[in-house]
Amino acid sequence: MVLVFKLSWISDGEKSIIYKGTSSENLFPFDSVNTTFFIDTIVNNNTYYYYAVQAYNSSYPESYSGLSKIITIYAHNPAKIIQVNATTSKNIIVRFDNKIKSTIENLHSFEVKDFGYPNSISPLDQFSYLLSFDSNIPEGINSLIIKNLRDFYNSPINQDTVNFNVIILPESEEFFVTGSEIINPYKIKVMFNLPIDETTASDKNNYSFSPSNNINSISVSENNIIIDLTGGKPIGSVGKEYVLSIKNLKSSSSAGNIPIKSGAGSYIVLTGVAKDLSDVYVYPNPAKISEGNTRVTFANLTNRVKINIFSLSGKPIKEILVNTDNGGFEYDLADENGDRIPSGIYIYRIVSLDESQNETQEIFGKFAVIR
Repeated sequence: MVLVFKLSWISDGEKSIIYKGTSSENLFPFDSVNTTFFIDTIVNNNTYYYYAVQAYNSSYPESYSGLSKIITIYAHNPAKIIQVNATTSKNIIVRFDNKIKSTIENLHSFEVKDFGYPNSISPLDQFSYLLSFDSNIPEGINSLIIKNLRDFYNSPINQDTVNFNVIILPESEEFFVTGSEIINPYKIKVMFNLPIDETTASDKNNYSFSPSNNINSISVSENNIIIDLTGGKPIGSVGKEYVLSIKNLKSSSSAGNIPIKSGAGSYIVLTGVAKDLSDVYVYPNPAKISEGNTRVTFANLTNRVKINIFSLSGKPIKEILVNTDNGGFEYDLADENGDRIPSGIYIYRIVSLDESQNETQEIFGKFAVIR
């Protein structure tokens, strides 16, 4: 497969100079065009490239503009499906040859032909999804239709149809996680297929987070548990993916005291993006540099946003374009020149952008830096 990049921009210059590099620090003039787009065919697979554009117009006193914002593109072959396996009559594992996103917003991206859509999709690892269905998939050869998916690097995955075989065998009853819900940044609901043994479920030692986090309390109700992280770190749309692993749980005595299934049935990936900007917040706030807080995270972001940082007097400090699959962005507390901003209170403006870079929602807020 030949890899190419197409860059486009808005300019009224006579021509545009394309800058390119393998890091943001080593950009060099690579080519020039008389259009507002450029197609780069000189790229290597599995390589990051950095681009910026400079406009030239002879009618202006200063013929050359400053450089545009630097954008980053990862050259790679888009992910494609390499395997579909039915692990039970209600569960399918779909495996790809490249990294995939940890969240799927549209369950209709997967469809078993002449049967229906999954009721939940969970990541098993960086390369595979677990699809769960409410009813039994017909025994024999079935076809899974995949469409409207993007891989980890946001490249579109080609629509495909893959056959798989369902063999119905006598099944011993199992106990496993069926889903999860992030109620708020410090509270998680985990759902199971059977009623839960309260003693094993209440033991904090049976849960571990990666990266680490602190559990304040656990409550149990029938097939669900609520994990309270008050005093710990926020989860969800926070710019970080957490994996919760569960061990040593059992179903209730009325459900047979069945040990929790290992593997996909005993861990969940906790991440996501916000639907809108109404609950955006910054943490830590204030950022105390003496305590090691050299960055702040903007959390509860939508997929595509623009962040503007201003001093309290309104002086522009930095503008940042962000594409995120985990709802957050870490800001390094530096201005456009890379210099660290001093102690003080700062204003942020965040706007949500659509695919055409149009602003669709706007919010303002403040954060503090203490050096």
